[in-house]
Amino acid sequence: MGKARTDKNGNTREQRLFYENQKLKRTISSLRKQLARIDLDRYDSVKEIIEQYYQEDRAEEGKAVLETLKKQWSCKECEDGTMEIYVFNRAGGTFYYRICSSAPICTNRTLAKPYLASNVKGIMRKINEES
Repeated sequence: MGKARTDKNGNTREQRLFYENQKLKRTISSLRKQLARIDLDRYDSVKEIIEQYYQEDRAEEGKAVLETLKKQWSCKECEDGTMEIYVFNRAGGTFYYRICSSAPICTNRTLAKPYLASNVKGIMRKINEES
């Protein structure tokens, strides 16, 4: 049995790409017309509004990621702590271990392992909190 050269509408691959290209050209044309109509005096305010929107969106997204990490790395021994990554140097290279965020009270920690930034995921311990 031979391969079908057309889709369900009877168009070949080249025809489909041609129609898609025409649609994209129309979209670009309409966007250029819209940009031409924008008042240049309002450009600064429009730019500020767009930047503000992106900052708010990123902040919400960052908070959501942080909350999921806190749930994933919650301490098993105490209720309110999270396991944070502590990186240190040793003769064999860079190593890390996870320690509870309420460290003086909770003594829960993991064994030291070699540190590769691409493989280790979690919340980093702040440097000024070392004790």
